[in-house]
Amino acid sequence: MEANTAKNGSGATVERQRGSTRSANLGKRLDPALKSWLDNVIIPALVREYVAEIEKHNRLAMDGGSELPSD
Repeated sequence: MEANTAKNGSGATVERQRGSTRSANLGKRLDPALKSWLDNVIIPALVREYVAEIEKHNRLAMDGGSELPSD
């Protein structure tokens, strides 16, 4: 979906155009081998990294760490 922003006297308005992006992607599917690789390799790695980061933040918060790293 595309969004066009225009300014008028009272502020900015957003006008959405339906169909342009979505229709361009219709019929395009992931190759089953690519989807399998994403599901079995990439997504679990991202989840592990996310969980490790959350646990690190939680440990710092529980230990009373005055400095929480900002991302």
